[in-house]
Amino acid sequence: MADTKLIAEARRILADETPLPFDCGTLCGNRCCKDYAPGVGVYLIPGELPLFDGTEEWASFDFHSTKAYDFAPSWKHHRQVPFLRCTGLCAGEREKRPFECRTYPLVPYLHEDGHLEMRFSPFAEGVCPLTERYKLAELRPEFVAAAEQAWTVLLDDPEMLDHVRWLTKQLEDWAELPHS
Repeated sequence: MADTKLIAEARRILADETPLPFDCGTLCGNRCCKDYAPGVGVYLIPGELPLFDGTEEWASFDFHSTKAYDFAPSWKHHRQVPFLRCTGLCAGEREKRPFECRTYPLVPYLHEDGHLEMRFSPFAEGVCPLTERYKLAELRPEFVAAAEQAWTVLLDDPEMLDHVRWLTKQLEDWAELPHS
């Protein structure tokens, strides 16, 4: 299991960071924080579940079988992966937001030489207006730097390194698909 202390530190780094100097949710009605389509949510990163206490009224948890979905190899020794469904804005409990919500719409890309780079998530397309209206360089540099720093902290854990390598492969596979 990934180190919860590292995850807590990574979450702390991003606690007050936002992509824009204003609430980016005003651009889309907080679409990423709502149930904008049936079944949407976010997978927790390895080891993150213990940081939730089950009292989050804005969320519910499902568990997906590692046999039914393509997960990072680090998840394969687990039988299930926690999936958080948003049932409303976490505005009153922003400190409890899942890690990947804190870096959204960015995801890590790990180069073969070990250099970590933040990129727009292809899964944010059609959901997050930042991917359509802004270039990565137009986001707050403090946000991008904090996201990179937080993911770098997580790379000290072997399970998280494996997870980031898997995310990188997902980005590469996505780039090879035909897009309309």
